[in-house]
Amino acid sequence: MTGTVARSSEDIHTSMTSRPKVRFLTAIWGQRYIREFAAVSLPSYLAPGNLPLLADHCDLEVLVMTSEASRAHFEAEPLFTRLTAACPVRFIYIDDLITTGVYGVTLTLAYTRGILSMGAAQTDTHFVFMNSDFVLADGAFRELLCRMQEGHPCIMAPSLRAQAESVMPALAGRIDPATGTLVIAPRQLVRIAFDNLHPTVIGKTVSQDFVTCRTHNQVYYQVDSDTLLARYHLIFMLAIKPERPMQPANSYCDYGFVPELVPSGKFHVLDDSDRFFMLEMQSSEQELSLLRCGMSDAAGIAKELSSWTTREHRRFASVDVVFHAGDLPPALPRARTALQDFMRSIDARMRRRAKPHKEHYYWASGVEVWCMLRALDSPEPIALPPELALSDRRRPWLLRIAGQGVRRARHHSARLARYPLALADWLGIRMPRSVSWDHLWLDRRLALDWATQTGVATATRTLLVTSGASLLSRELSRLAPFSVELGAAQMRRGIDDTTPGSPVLNGSFDAVLMHVFRSNVRQTRNLIEHVVPFVRPGGQIAVFVEHLRSETDPTDFSVELASYILDVLPASWIGQRVRARFAGGRMKRRLRQIDLYLLRRSLSPTGKLGAFVAAALRPAVALATLANNLRLRSPLSACPPYCSSALLSLRLPERESRQDRRPESGVSAVPCSTKDDAVQAGSVVIAGE
Repeated sequence: MTGTVARSSEDIHTSMTSRPKVRFLTAIWGQRYIREFAAVSLPSYLAPGNLPLLADHCDLEVLVMTSEASRAHFEAEPLFTRLTAACPVRFIYIDDLITTGVYGVTLTLAYTRGILSMGAAQTDTHFVFMNSDFVLADGAFRELLCRMQEGHPCIMAPSLRAQAESVMPALAGRIDPATGTLVIAPRQLVRIAFDNLHPTVIGKTVSQDFVTCRTHNQVYYQVDSDTLLARYHLIFMLAIKPERPMQPANSYCDYGFVPELVPSGKFHVLDDSDRFFMLEMQSSEQELSLLRCGMSDAAGIAKELSSWTTREHRRFASVDVVFHAGDLPPALPRARTALQDFMRSIDARMRRRAKPHKEHYYWASGVEVWCMLRALDSPEPIALPPELALSDRRRPWLLRIAGQGVRRARHHSARLARYPLALADWLGIRMPRSVSWDHLWLDRRLALDWATQTGVATATRTLLVTSGASLLSRELSRLAPFSVELGAAQMRRGIDDTTPGSPVLNGSFDAVLMHVFRSNVRQTRNLIEHVVPFVRPGGQIAVFVEHLRSETDPTDFSVELASYILDVLPASWIGQRVRARFAGGRMKRRLRQIDLYLLRRSLSPTGKLGAFVAAALRPAVALATLANNLRLRSPLSACPPYCSSALLSLRLPERESRQDRRPESGVSAVPCSTKDDAVQAGSVVIAGE
């Protein structure tokens, strides 16, 4: 295996008198997960510029933390033989740490066990951590080796989340059948990630205002179709050379390893994807419930971050990270300034005092649940592992859980489970309702205001695409007559211009308005991708999503629409300016419900007096609806509860940047930069305060 390494000794600093001691730690167990790990992740680790490179230049050993029963599954994988040929592999069993949940606690304790296994040699060892769902670009460990040789005790690396369902097949098709390795250049892997970004990445992108996320442990900012800028509060600790020996864990590894092992506070961030890129595969359903429609608000983000960020989290987020599938664009400095201004507005609103990493409340609650689950898995009292720190405050409680066995643990876990269920029940009972009178007036304003503000009325060629019985054509005919009107089915089938009487889609349109309903909103991405070729550079595409009869729907379309983000935004959204406006709200919904109730009563064949009273009250409801409509006549940038419609607008770039993307192959040609070069490139080294 080592013979396949592309030698580039001029790229590697060889001035060290001895080979650095490196221990590569990964934790994974269970046949299914081992098979998935061996399918994509392990092949990328065995690319010439990754583990084989470290094996050539370091005293490398791979530590696999797993269950005793899982060892046979590892050894049955053909690619695992290549790994053992490249470097020594040692198994560390963690059966006593594995539970049916709270993966973060198990992972932290497993990494702690791996570090402690080095004994007195801990402070002379570089520990490289790697989660089993990470995929590395070729040459990633060349950059890591360079930074380790520069003497950085702590090297932080961002990962970019992508949808596992679509990414795994794409990457599996690139594996070399002869060697079983995945050799993919950074820009190619970034492009794959961009085309399959995880919904939470979209929600944390503050330069679009269609959907946001309830947690912003990362903040992203669009630059162009090939470039994404980011700040990371929560970032992966890729490599640590401890300044002091490891103690039992008192916080999650990505919260506590840095301050515990590197008390000097020095760290280095790998901030350019050309030098290091790591893709993180996650199910598209993972954390989908955290998304909601609307724009990211600096005040709301600051409040959320204030509740959990430690000093290290805030310091990590001071560094710009750039992901790019092409050359760095001229617009990057302007984007850096915009993101910096946004982050400053967040920092100004955050509480000055950061949370302590020791016994962080996320960790404390996670450990309690972990202990309960461990007790559930064993009918006998369990022994807490030595890797787990027990504070004097929490020791009695944890020992009581561990010692009470399965019966008591079931009681505690059932009691714990009741809290979220009770909260959900409370929300279900008390979730506010909404209403409207001429209930379509506010919804129609979305399309009318878009047409007015974007100059659609003066556009030379406009296209209307409808997916049903749309009234927009009649509503907009006086303001912006459309050159061509198509049904969604026609657009999906494609238009044969030779067919007599069929619309002609030649040339480019200045603007396109698509009208879709809740019933077929999941077709939106396909419709947009059909439309894009017919829109000129700099043109606009607007999608009007209407929820008919929303006042009778007990579900909240605001939440539902956010969960459809992958079915609405096109894959190319990074290069487009995305804006959204909404209609709806509590009052709109409630007034409409009252009006429908009065209408039914007024038409009732029995109870003439009641019918008369109901008919007499309807004008009052109409006046109230009118007042509410006037109050909300400006479309809402924040998504209200029970929104009845939304308008999403996308402005295409004036010209597609770097359309001719030449494929890259082989090991990254980026050499180790000097410290001066690193400063010029924007790399940041921050020492403790």
